[in-house]
Amino acid sequence: MQNFFLVVSVFGLVLAVSLFTRKSVNKASAFFLGLFYTIFSIYTLQTYVIESGLLLKYTWFYVWPLPLYNLIAVPIFFYFQTLIKDKFVWRWIYLLVFIPFIIGVVDVINIYAKPQDFYDTIVSNAYLRPSERLKVRYGILNINQHYAMRFLWQFLALISLLTILVDFVQSLLKEKDKKLLVWVVSLYSLFLLMSILASIFALEKLFEVDFLRSTGPILRTVNFVFYVILFAIGIMPIYFPSILLGYPRRVKQKAIVNHDIADDGVELKFGLDVDRIEDGLNALKDKGLFYEHDFNLNSCSKALEIPPHHLSHFLNQHRGVSFATYRNKVRIENAKNLITSGYLDKSTIEALAQQCGFANRSSFSKIFKKITQKNITQFASEVK
Repeated sequence: MQNFFLVVSVFGLVLAVSLFTRKSVNKASAFFLGLFYTIFSIYTLQTYVIESGLLLKYTWFYVWPLPLYNLIAVPIFFYFQTLIKDKFVWRWIYLLVFIPFIIGVVDVINIYAKPQDFYDTIVSNAYLRPSERLKVRYGILNINQHYAMRFLWQFLALISLLTILVDFVQSLLKEKDKKLLVWVVSLYSLFLLMSILASIFALEKLFEVDFLRSTGPILRTVNFVFYVILFAIGIMPIYFPSILLGYPRRVKQKAIVNHDIADDGVELKFGLDVDRIEDGLNALKDKGLFYEHDFNLNSCSKALEIPPHHLSHFLNQHRGVSFATYRNKVRIENAKNLITSGYLDKSTIEALAQQCGFANRSSFSKIFKKITQKNITQFASEVK
């Protein structure tokens, strides 16, 4: 079981680094999610150290993370806030979510202000009597009280988000954004369930009651569920790789007026950097990537460093076309330029089709006529 915590810790650290270093349109939401996984990684790593009997070897790794753990509700709360509302706006009432962190800082300062022997005794007792370590008082509260307060605050923070979350989920249902919908609902549910189970365990110890721990099978089942939740939170982004790019959300922005769009009052679903995407698409054209046979939506979005559904929506709003249609237009435009420059004087239509990224002459001819309203030989004769 100890190795489980080490694996989850490594996953959390990798995710945190990815979120901090990857480009993201909504940098605030990516930052808060990265901060959560940083705390999550340190917490599971310390649990591994304690459960593996390594605490006396790493005595420094015990007291100082307490305020950090008490901060856990903050990145969770602000992540959902920034994701749902598009931006981070500070309100003084948000100071309430920092109360466990402030108390943790006071208690840790109290510990480090005492003689070294006091700290060494705490660590030694935690190693020799692990079942009693949660009862040790640091100052204002003991460890178990900190633990209970931490997860109660997380529960309350999540409940306070419920109203805006329901509205957000309804908007995602209308937009048919299934991937983001599954991510948000799953992450919120896991956080909520984790806070409930952890709070129950802490309150049982705090008030010495026997609610869930009355029988061995119940205890084992609840422990198993808790570990599954921790593991799921740690590895879930692997199933949602686009989360590593961040999830920019809805902002009102005028679409660029061009020949593919009839009006200029389109509401853009994602807060995308229009100029950056336009420049990126032009750069991909210059590199010739659009003329590669296997160049698809995923390839293009990866090259632009944005999630596929963002690129798809961008093309739909700004060009009024799907990715496949946009790619075909780019390829046919290239074919027209090549024909105009005399390419067919020395090469065949089959070679031209291959040069522009089409699998065969038949598909090339069909798409060419659909876009230009002329067949290839007719166009070639007109430009001579």
